[in-house]
Amino acid sequence: MSVTRVELMASAAGKIGGVTWHHLFLVATDESGRQSCLRAGPQRLPIGKLAGRKSQHGDPLEDYERPPEGPYGVITFSTGAYAAGAFDFDPVAADVTLASANAAAELWDGLQQAALALGAERIPYDPAGTGANWAIMEALRRCAVQAQLPPKRWAPGAGVPGDDPAPGVSTRRMGEAVVVA
Repeated sequence: MSVTRVELMASAAGKIGGVTWHHLFLVATDESGRQSCLRAGPQRLPIGKLAGRKSQHGDPLEDYERPPEGPYGVITFSTGAYAAGAFDFDPVAADVTLASANAAAELWDGLQQAALALGAERIPYDPAGTGANWAIMEALRRCAVQAQLPPKRWAPGAGVPGDDPAPGVSTRRMGEAVVVA
């Protein structure tokens, strides 16, 4: 694949306190217009998300063992075609072009290597901190890219964990102390 453009994509994923939050992923486009996606996510879903689900191998709760890394396991990366039916495909996702022409091919290769390195580090997945958005932005940081999010998009975890709460939304976790002024 001869990459000619790399974009940071932000797809609406839900609302927290009335503010829409976005899932980040990367898309590379080649000279023929074919697109590939690089995404991050949890290694597994926590037990509460598995209840009632059946897989081709039966009930996932029968053999469930709590992973030592936490309920979500570690951060994982995957790549694939970016087309209708793909996991993150969103025809209206906001985007920011990160590189084009020769720089795009170089960046895409670097991002693949950064994703492999991050995966090898086995970083525990934390949806409120070092989650999918953090992992995508960390791969970019490791390629010396300081990407800006698309305008008017909030992506929890995209910055340094704890630095990017939604406007007017408490990010205090259950049991954390509150400072009252």
